[in-house]
Amino acid sequence: MQLRSDARHLSPVFALATAVALLAPADAHAADSAPALAIDLGGAQLDLVLVKAGRFRQGSPPTEAGRGDDEALRDVTLRRDFYLGKYPVTVGQFTRFAADTGYRTEAEVGASGGFGFDGQGLSQRKEFTWRTPGFPQTDMHPVTLVTFKDAVEFTRWLTRKTGRVFDLPTEAQWEHAYRAGTQTRFHGGNDDQSAAAIGWFKGNAGSGTRPVGQRQPNALGLYDMSGNAYEWCRDWYGPYAPGPAVDPEQTTPPAGDKPRRVLRGGSWLKEAKHLRAAARYRNDPGSRNADNGFRVIAALEASAPAAAAPSTPAAPLLAGTRRTSPSSSWSTAAIVAFVGGGLVLASALVGLVGLLVRGAARRRRVPGAPPGMTFRTQGDGFWLNAPPHLRGSTLHYRCLVKGAMRRASVPIEPNPRGQFVYTGGAPSAVEVEQLGAAAWSAGAPRGAAGAPRGAAGSYRSRDRISSSPDVAAVAPFRGYPSAY
Repeated sequence: MQLRSDARHLSPVFALATAVALLAPADAHAADSAPALAIDLGGAQLDLVLVKAGRFRQGSPPTEAGRGDDEALRDVTLRRDFYLGKYPVTVGQFTRFAADTGYRTEAEVGASGGFGFDGQGLSQRKEFTWRTPGFPQTDMHPVTLVTFKDAVEFTRWLTRKTGRVFDLPTEAQWEHAYRAGTQTRFHGGNDDQSAAAIGWFKGNAGSGTRPVGQRQPNALGLYDMSGNAYEWCRDWYGPYAPGPAVDPEQTTPPAGDKPRRVLRGGSWLKEAKHLRAAARYRNDPGSRNADNGFRVIAALEASAPAAAAPSTPAAPLLAGTRRTSPSSSWSTAAIVAFVGGGLVLASALVGLVGLLVRGAARRRRVPGAPPGMTFRTQGDGFWLNAPPHLRGSTLHYRCLVKGAMRRASVPIEPNPRGQFVYTGGAPSAVEVEQLGAAAWSAGAPRGAAGAPRGAAGSYRSRDRISSSPDVAAVAPFRGYPSAY
């Protein structure tokens, strides 16, 4: 099998290219026909395990304990063998990458840092990065506080360094490798005691991650697939398509949903049910949390000389799929997906305006926002100050980031220092769309018409943050697990 190595096609998008492989009827089993792969990173070693192509049952039955609404059962066929990291990428391996390339993660570059452990939970501080997550770590701990883009840049470095195409696994590849032929809640059994034997989670981890490889592996010899740190997958989060699937991958965000990337495996901060084989999670691709890490996938054969130049997009790994270049900002990726990757920015903006106009026609008007709410942009987000009576209400807003409009919502948590809202880039404008019903009835002054007093733009700040009469759309399907 020959891999494409054209410089135009190497990227975070994983590519196995040419020959058409036969469908393998069997489930994955321990590899006995090919050795494990070990790659010297120069002071650190990356170990990978062969995962055979095959068919498996993705999702969970309705009776499974801890099941989420987004785990619909379907039969999946994967047509390509691949290598998968034996462990999550470690601090030591990521250190080699940073030293070799000078790369700085989004938490390091951003003005607000990442979400590290403050002794009680995750909070955002400038000093929290992958080097300092808020708990002690060694080179053998899984690297955390990395965004989707950070993980993709690591795979690009591996591709250039080895001449072998690396990427993040799809959600189906990840679950196929996790199960290794099993169909139980966890790869080690059905009860929560099984989870304790195979992974680190809220019940046994303590205050942080643990060195990789300390719990029982699955049948393929893969460690820490359950717990320790969540692992980024390539897919955008969305409902599974009905019916059997061949080499599935969600390459674009579902229409009307907040674009999020998939995370799998559970973490040291989560309960045992999140460590299940079918358990799904998702987050903004720019999220940088102390329980988010990643694991890499690799092609079977090297296709180009090591250190070949290129960090441009590659051909898709799986036949029949279409991919777009990942981005640290979901709005940019969503625009690229919307226009098919071939239209100019002006065309994309026209399309987005059309979507906003059509959405506004279905929404009621909100004359303004309560007085006392102020905003200030900084770095990759904005600071929100809100009066105490709005605590617990949901603020729906939209903002312009890097020329693209994005919608999001955040629960209001009044704080004397303000509440930082991460937007994935410096917002040039933020517009309030709606506050939850509680916000309008919890003591906010009202005018004669029943709306909060004050002109719509009365709280505009020097950073051009303004109000909007539109109301945010409701997501079209249930099943979102809670995110940070």
